[in-house]
Amino acid sequence: MLRALSPAERLRILARMFTRPVFANIARSGNWQLALSFLAERQLLTATSKRQSLASLFDSAWQEMRRAYRNEFVYKTEIANRIVFGRHSPNTAALHVELPVGRSIVDVAVFNGTSTAYEIKTEFDTPRRLTTQTSDYLTAFDRVCLVTHPHCADSYAEIVDPRVGVLALTDRGSLRPIREPSTNRQNIAPKAVFNCLQRAEYVEAVSLKTGMPVVKPSAIIQAYCSSVFQEFTPLEAHDIFVHALRKRKTDGDTVHFVTAPPESLRVLGYATPLSGRQRETALSALREDIKYRLA
Repeated sequence: MLRALSPAERLRILARMFTRPVFANIARSGNWQLALSFLAERQLLTATSKRQSLASLFDSAWQEMRRAYRNEFVYKTEIANRIVFGRHSPNTAALHVELPVGRSIVDVAVFNGTSTAYEIKTEFDTPRRLTTQTSDYLTAFDRVCLVTHPHCADSYAEIVDPRVGVLALTDRGSLRPIREPSTNRQNIAPKAVFNCLQRAEYVEAVSLKTGMPVVKPSAIIQAYCSSVFQEFTPLEAHDIFVHALRKRKTDGDTVHFVTAPPESLRVLGYATPLSGRQRETALSALREDIKYRLA
């Protein structure tokens, strides 16, 4: 017989539900019971006569985490819901999760009329690498924000670059401004932007800049485009960055996919690379009636 789980252990197991491997497994197989077998193994599922959808099971776990285990995923989800689905719209604002920039990875990046990088420091984190991370983000983004626990906000505001805004994630899930970010467009480094772009994106930008199609051997296209890209002004490079990154995530298929699941799964919808068929499999599985609830 398994020993009883402590509250902390239970929450850590529930947090496993909200990972890309689990979401991808459901999308590829449609078999939620296999993907979430770790719940049954730890006796966290119980049969019920009242049917509910798989999406409701995720929502139940999400509400527990929101109350008692505000890990990085909780922060990412609140940013997505408050900023992209609240302040803006997924039709016009693109959300990117774990976007590489320089030597760092932006936790959440939002592209609408401008670019904003969100670095998350939960109450479980330390300031380690914060200076390096925000320094990298300031080479490519107009605005950079640190999002943290209310009890940590003031101390982070004292040590982070003064151009970086500071937001506190309240108990109700709102983002309370401690310090507004400064605009940083004039300091954008074209090379940093270039390294964030895909080949088709920088080829298009260079073609527009030179007025000619890029006709070069495949082996030297990147080097050629990189050299031309250095001629862009910081504002031009930033405009290209915003246009390209918005376009990646605001197409009709993506918007449909990220708005269909419950709020708790929107971030995974953005973050998990899936084919069109896999997306439909995931949505179908989430609508499936199940006879289980969290124990």
